[in-house]
Amino acid sequence: MTRRAVEPQVVAMPDIILYPRDTVMRALEVMHRYGVHLLPVVDDRHGEVLGHVSEEELHRIWSTLPLARMTEILTARATLASEGSAGERPRVVLVPGGLGVRSTWLH
Repeated sequence: MTRRAVEPQVVAMPDIILYPRDTVMRALEVMHRYGVHLLPVVDDRHGEVLGHVSEEELHRIWSTLPLARMTEILTARATLASEGSAGERPRVVLVPGGLGVRSTWLH
């Protein structure tokens, strides 16, 4: 039996990212398709990572705001982080699609 060197194979994996304009529904579709549970949200102009969203977080939001965009989620999270440091629990209200219907999303 001869010993043969095993050469590692490099498998090209496509970049799986979300953009600020992507909706919760779209993000969950991408996560399901590629079997991932955490994705970066990337600025489409400059290519910088704006933040990350998890499948768990998106499932919580999906039931009330399936068309909320990643930019709204990251903005709400940043607002909670900055206002939450003052000791009180802030209430963030997202208005989906400008329909005038207010839905509350708390992270």
